[in-house]
Amino acid sequence: MTVLLHVSCVFQQRAIAVVLLKYQSNSAQPKAVHPDSDQQQAEPESLLLQIEALQSQMKEQAELSRERTEALLEDRRVRMEEMQTVIERDRSKIHSLNEKLHRTQQMLYDSTKDYLELKYEGRSQERVWMAEKDRLLQELDRCKEQLDVSKDDVLVISDHALEERQTQNLEIEDKTEKLAKRLHLMNQRYEAMEKRRNLEIEGFKNDTRILRNQLKDVEKQLYKVTVGVGEDGDMFMLHNIHQTAKRSKKMQSELHQLKALIYGVETDLRNL
Repeated sequence: MTVLLHVSCVFQQRAIAVVLLKYQSNSAQPKAVHPDSDQQQAEPESLLLQIEALQSQMKEQAELSRERTEALLEDRRVRMEEMQTVIERDRSKIHSLNEKLHRTQQMLYDSTKDYLELKYEGRSQERVWMAEKDRLLQELDRCKEQLDVSKDDVLVISDHALEERQTQNLEIEDKTEKLAKRLHLMNQRYEAMEKRRNLEIEGFKNDTRILRNQLKDVEKQLYKVTVGVGEDGDMFMLHNIHQTAKRSKKMQSELHQLKALIYGVETDLRNL
């Protein structure tokens, strides 16, 4: 904008200079009597008026140019302040971005380091895995060879095992049948022993009752002997006591035998 005003002022100054040169050239020419002399005299006045108008216009334009220049300078100052603010903000952003860049670079370095370590570790594990794979493949081949070799043996063993199982099943069935028969026989024996035990207990009770009656008879005889009179009575009493003692021993022996028999029967029942 300032350049345009400067160019306008230059053109106006040139126009004023042209008018002045024209006025001077007219003044230097000799005056001659001419019908249009009035018109020629009016031309310098017109030129002077044009000069004054141009000077006034130049003054106005100079003032306008000065105001515009001041406005432009103020605008420049404001723009410079804004630019400075923008620069400061950009510097802060640049500083923040630099810090982020440094952190990012550090993270990238750490990540790259971790990646390389993991890559190296992965390669090591891959080598271990490949070695293990080769070992397992060799083991698999060896197992396949052993499987092919022992296939017939397995068939023979399976047939033998099947025969043994069938034999065992037959033996188990035979044993089961024998055990069933034995169980039936034992049940029969148990029932017979139970009947015999009941009969023996009943006989023991009868024998006990008989022995008790005999003891009562002996007591009565002893009482009769005791109340008897005479020396012959003493001898008879001694004889009866002796006979009674024999019968008592015999009865005790029979009781012991009965008890032993009962205990034997109970033992047999427990073993069953």
